Amino acid sequence: MNVKYDWNEWFFLISSVAALLAFWPIRKYFRPVIVLLIWMYNIFLVSSIDYFLIATPFKAYYFGDNPTYELSGALFHLFMYPCASLVFLYFYDKFEIYGKKMVMYILGWTGFSVLYEWICVKNNALIYTGWKLLYSIPVYPAAAILLIIFFHFIKNKYQELAY
Repeated sequence: MNVKYDWNEWFFLISSVAALLAFWPIRKYFRPVIVLLIWMYNIFLVSSIDYFLIATPFKAYYFGDNPTYELSGALFHLFMYPCASLVFLYFYDKFEIYGKKMVMYILGWTGFSVLYEWICVKNNALIYTGWKLLYSIPVYPAAAILLIIFFHFIKNKYQELAY
């Protein structure tokens, strides 16, 4: 495991703390079991996709200073993605963003996500070795739709079990 602490590790740490701080005020909106399931879903989904695209034969990108696994990349997977997803779901659910509003909401988050990914690239936290930022544009809406479907599934199952 590579452990070299420079700017990109600070970037991962700052991003993870920012995501946790965004999640902290809304943490009680969701039942703990829903938070846990969304958290695990995100870690599994994002880690699986990232490791698939990082591994041979694709080697499309990597996190940090070099292609070896870095602990700072784990911070991203463990905190940044789940917290961002829960913030996304909080606004979606609390303000009942459905129908045409949902399309605009997902497009807005896609724009934010692409901008953030670009910032990650500019800060050498994400190094492209075959991937292009353009490829991410359809990935983010697909991930958002899958997240919403999963959220509704566990929310409905939880309500069924509660009665």
